[in-house]
This record gives sequence, structure tokens and C-alpha cells, in this order.
Amino acid sequence: MLDFFTHPDVAPFSIAALVLLGLLLIELVTLLAGKPLSALIDHAVGHDGLHLDAGHVEAAGGTALDHAVDHGAVAKPEGQSQGVFGTALDWLNAGRVPLLVLIIALLAAFAGLGMVLQTLVSTAGFYVPGWLAMLLVVVPAFFCTRHLTRLVARVVPRDESYVQSGADFVGLVGEVTVGPVKSGVVARARIRDRYGNTHWPRVEPADPEQVFAAGASVLVIEVRAGGVLAVTAADSRLTEHRAS
Repeated sequence: MLDFFTHPDVAPFSIAALVLLGLLLIELVTLLAGKPLSALIDHAVGHDGLHLDAGHVEAAGGTALDHAVDHGAVAKPEGQSQGVFGTALDWLNAGRVPLLVLIIALLAAFAGLGMVLQTLVSTAGFYVPGWLAMLLVVVPAFFCTRHLTRLVARVVPRDESYVQSGADFVGLVGEVTVGPVKSGVVARARIRDRYGNTHWPRVEPADPEQVFAAGASVLVIEVRAGGVLAVTAADSRLTEHRAS
């Protein structure tokens, strides 16, 4: 079995599988540390910010959205998926899932298809040359990635949610799950939207001097750059209302 995985014509797929395992391990470690790699990557490339156009704001209405508009939290779409590269990313469901999930799904499809191909032909006593095997599986791997990411998007929605915008959380009370919430730290809170769905968006204190420990109740007051929610201490009456 080891000889199969280390065979020169299978090596590209074995390497892809090892990179896949490495990314999963890093994601797990960084998640436990409170700074998930997937969130850091999305933040770096600007895929975690959600924007509403004026029509959406008018249709949604409500005090929370008015507050968001007053603070400049609602902006028009930035058109971050443009050109051939952007269209390809859209086709692969980038945005519906974190970019790291897309990369992991592509690696899994590429490695899996390649190993299946080489396993089948090895029964005849030979291997497909590595470069040819990669050419044969690369296109099917992209199609598999499209379907895998679509499945992931349905089963595990994004933290910031593509059903709810960041502005829709303004005025809601949440509980800090990954903390503490303080300036310069990536923290997360559990927030239940008006439809009963639970989200775990990134949060930071509205006042840089404030610090909220895990388990604290916080009130979302605005949306900042990158889709980060600014929070402050929730009034006890809001907390009681939320519990009821």
C-alpha cells in the first residue's frame, strides 16, 4: 500500500491529500485558538463583508437598518467577483462557503479522483503517467468541487449567513462564545436572528476600552468593515426578553 502512495505517478495525488490533511489540522488548531484560518483568509481577501444596496435597505425597513445606515454600515455591492477569474470562483460557490473550504474540496476531489484512476489502471499492471493523470482528473475535479461546495453551503451555512446581512443583526442580543471580545482580537458570538436561525459572526467591542468575556450578553449596534459586528453590553431587560 505504501508503495502505491509513493509511486511517482501517484505522488501528485498523495501530495494533494497531505496538503488537505495539513489544512484541516491547521483549521482545527486555529479554531481552538479563537482565530480560525478560514476566517482569516476570508477577511484577508474581503470575502467576509456583506453589502446591501439601497433597494434592499428600503425593502427591509426597521429601526435596526436605519441605525446601520446612519453609521455607514450599509454599502452598495463592491463587485468583488469580476472578470473570468471572478466568474470561475462564483461557479465554484466562492462566497457561499469559506475559501478554505473551497480549496479543501478541490484538493479532496483532485486527490480522490487521481487515486481512483491509478488504482483502476494498476490492476492491469501499469500506471498512467503522472502528468497525464493530472490532466485527466483536473476538469472532473472542478465539477466535483462545485457540487461539494454546494452541499457544504446547504448543510453548514456561512457564519455571516448569505440569507441575513450584517445589518440585519443590528439591534439583536447575542452571547459571546469565543472570547474575550476586545480590541484587536478575533472573537465570535452566538446570535439568533429574527427567523430563529443561529449565527456565529465575528464581533469586536464598539468601545476599544470595553472587554467582554465568554458567556457575556452583548448588543449589536453597528456593522464595520469586513462584516465585523460592533457590540456593547446588553441591557438586562434585553437579556431577559431574549431568554423568554
